[in-house]
Amino acid sequence: MIESIHIKNFRGIQDGKIDRFSKINLLVGPNNSGKSAVLEAIYLSNTASRKSVVSSFGINYDATAPEQDLLGYDPMEIVCERHMKKIETAQSSATISRQSAGKLSKGFSIQLGLGGIMSKVALFSIETGSGFAREANAKKDERFFFSLGKSFFEADFADPGIIVDKRLVYCWENGLTYYQAGEAAWIVEGQIPCAQNTLFFDVQNTLRHLPFEFFRKMIVTVPGWTQKIGRRFGQVFDLSKQFNVNFFQSQDALHLTQGYISPEDKIALAIDDYGDGSRSAFKLLTPLIALAELATKEVPGVFIWEEPELFQNPQSLGKLLAEVAALIKDKPIQVFIATHSIEVVAQFVRLVNEKAIADDELSAIRLNLQDGQLASSAFNHEEIQRWTAMNLDIRVPQGEVDSPLRFQFKENRNDEAED
Repeated sequence: MIESIHIKNFRGIQDGKIDRFSKINLLVGPNNSGKSAVLEAIYLSNTASRKSVVSSFGINYDATAPEQDLLGYDPMEIVCERHMKKIETAQSSATISRQSAGKLSKGFSIQLGLGGIMSKVALFSIETGSGFAREANAKKDERFFFSLGKSFFEADFADPGIIVDKRLVYCWENGLTYYQAGEAAWIVEGQIPCAQNTLFFDVQNTLRHLPFEFFRKMIVTVPGWTQKIGRRFGQVFDLSKQFNVNFFQSQDALHLTQGYISPEDKIALAIDDYGDGSRSAFKLLTPLIALAELATKEVPGVFIWEEPELFQNPQSLGKLLAEVAALIKDKPIQVFIATHSIEVVAQFVRLVNEKAIADDELSAIRLNLQDGQLASSAFNHEEIQRWTAMNLDIRVPQGEVDSPLRFQFKENRNDEAED
């Protein structure tokens, strides 16, 4: 499980650390408080798992580079697309270089470990105890360590003999760095999942068809996959009539597939012909059910979800979150959710009170970003309820929101006895 992250110069975060992650983490806070940036940094950390080699001034170091996630997406392309950017880093020789201004060259890339394939990468990672860490510390290779990498190594990798699971992720995609500083880095501590067991779900997933290759793999890997999708989907929307779930290649693009709902008394319709709430839930449950089957103790999974409240009314939202909790229960899957909705927080507290989630598995983490400095405050489910009992809102530092609505989600166990 990921325990902490320390970020420097990534997107709007110049510096900040979060060190109280649980199994289920709800990131809350005002707009522009760093929630999405933290999700993206975690996503890029998990998907930097392909063995690779970094060549620095004739010396080769072991490292890892991005590879496709659970759905088969390129992680750097996904993150850049979220901000309507294209990857600027071009394919070039496998060397590290820097410009006179101290920024990494846009032409920098690394040589991947599989057959010397060149790839458009703007990110790599190294782990504590790796050959990179040992050799770099031994050689004090000042030429390699740019400002962020050097400072992180001195602070967090000073003694590679200490066995701690840490990963340094280094990013030089200019458009993703703080005020286009040209370099970003972050340290992640804990057991980090691999790319194939990493699922990032945001509004773009609702608008996309699933990759056909993902469907082809899962249909022969996950027992009863389509039946499980239908059952979970039916429970969210209280569908009483029998129906089947089918997938067919898209007529417009054969590398994509589209899900269909086939009722017993009507013709089949593509899920995209249904409302946004239905297709969003369907396209979430489809890969999450697969992830729940694939994740193991040795190869855990991570589920990253942005704004689960989108397209859902209160009834379907509560049932969808309950299905998510049931899917990950007793599974080695860590969850990171960014939300603006106090109702999402309330639903998760309810799930703890109903024992669908263990007491120590839920954290709400309020972020606050001022002048690039990220601060965080973590709350367990009891602390969340104490705040709401005082009519305070954990989403904002002051605890007060100018809203005509007041939410209270205390659990009153002794109402009958008091009456």
